[in-house]
Amino acid sequence: HLSNILNLDKILLLFCGEDIFTDLNNDNYNQTVDVRSSEEFNSTTLLQHNVPVINIAQHQLLHKHLYLAGIIVFYGLFKNRQFIKRKLLEISNNKKLRILIGCSQGRLRSPAVWLYARFLGIDAKILQYGIKHYVE
Repeated sequence: HLSNILNLDKILLLFCGEDIFTDLNNDNYNQTVDVRSSEEFNSTTLLQHNVPVINIAQHQLLHKHLYLAGIIVFYGLFKNRQFIKRKLLEISNNKKLRILIGCSQGRLRSPAVWLYARFLGIDAKILQYGIKHYVE
């Protein structure tokens, strides 16, 4: 069943195949990036780097209005694109290292940043099922 949140992971699965997803134990993707808010990152630190695509206030707004989730995340990505680009290039050592991108459930924020990382030419994968899968 599709919820009323944009399941970007399901859309990308259709277009790109399951190879874009991986689990936490993939040694080829050992630079890990958490794209949740800094508050979420600090409360559950599983991945190495925090590159928030939206802040906590925007995340709370997203949860109150799930039908706007895609717009909120893509607006955050657009608004913060220079910061996100700089951080992704830094973490990937200017595209030399592969990165694994994760968010809470791997449905929207990490797939959105994955698209941007691929656009930048960075070899990246999405953490399948998200961070909550590993900590709950």
